[in-house]
Amino acid sequence: MGKPKINLSDFDDMLNFEQEQRTEEAAPAPVPAPRDSGIQEMNFDQMESFPNHKFKLYVGKQFDDMADSIRQYGILQPLLLWHTEDNHNYILSGHNRKECGKAAGLKEAPVIVKENLTHDDAVLIVIETNLRQRSFTDMSPSERAYCLFEHYKAMKSQGKRSDLILEIERLMNPHETDVSATSAEISRSSGSRAELAEKYSLTEDSVAKYIRVGEHLDTPLMNFFDMSQFPLSVAYTLSFVVDNAKQQQIANLMESDSYKVDMKKAELLRSYYETSKLTDTAIVQILSGEKTRKPKSDKPQPVKVKPAVISKYFTTQTAKEIEETIDKALAFYFENQEQEMEVTV
Repeated sequence: MGKPKINLSDFDDMLNFEQEQRTEEAAPAPVPAPRDSGIQEMNFDQMESFPNHKFKLYVGKQFDDMADSIRQYGILQPLLLWHTEDNHNYILSGHNRKECGKAAGLKEAPVIVKENLTHDDAVLIVIETNLRQRSFTDMSPSERAYCLFEHYKAMKSQGKRSDLILEIERLMNPHETDVSATSAEISRSSGSRAELAEKYSLTEDSVAKYIRVGEHLDTPLMNFFDMSQFPLSVAYTLSFVVDNAKQQQIANLMESDSYKVDMKKAELLRSYYETSKLTDTAIVQILSGEKTRKPKSDKPQPVKVKPAVISKYFTTQTAKEIEETIDKALAFYFENQEQEMEVTV
């Protein structure tokens, strides 16, 4: 897979990175890391997960396999950490290695510590390293959406922060990175969705949908997308409901009342939102199916007479003659029914 280049604009929106005011009473600060960015050993207790980390951690067999490998060979690739000015060591690359290492009985791991980064720089490294370490097809739908969205933004402003991208390459592949080749690749980038489609073996339509979903669909609905509760086309349509509260309500109702969202409901939710009619009541009516249910007709439903019944009473009569006979028979039947009711009364 090619090496995507991530723009450093609007990362707050993508990862909901929040600068938190921490006090010594709330959480003791880890031991400050040395300024040397070479490989060193660090205790797991001194490392913290990157705030609002969007990439899924390993579970099940994938987790067990990595833990077994670490138990046998140790952690071979250093974790990449960001040592902040307020003495926190956030993991930029290596969340799975940390958790699997702990499961394997280790207390510490080799790390590379980066300092003097902005949080935008840190977000860039998180995205880049995950894209290099994992196959795009192995990512969850939400991870694909986030990555394609960020990659697309980067391709529209090619070459931005190439110095940091090259530094990531050097850290992740210290013995394999060809700096000149990487620079050439950065300079060749174009900003087209067609290139993204080719790179990730997707149709241009799918790329456009993933980008829209990555930009506008919030985490609660993204979780249902990851659980295959609805396909990409529905996720794309729901992304036009660009109101966090409305999306949250839709997700809450899907959770509490087990409502499903198909394409018809998604299109109705979008239409109601775009015409300012998507009230709380309307959301319930749409998700419950009340708005999509066909009204009952007052007209009687047609009845088909089985061939066996026709052949029992008719032989050579035409269809019109059969119809006339049945009409007379029914008239006679209901007339007798009314007479019997009068006698009973």
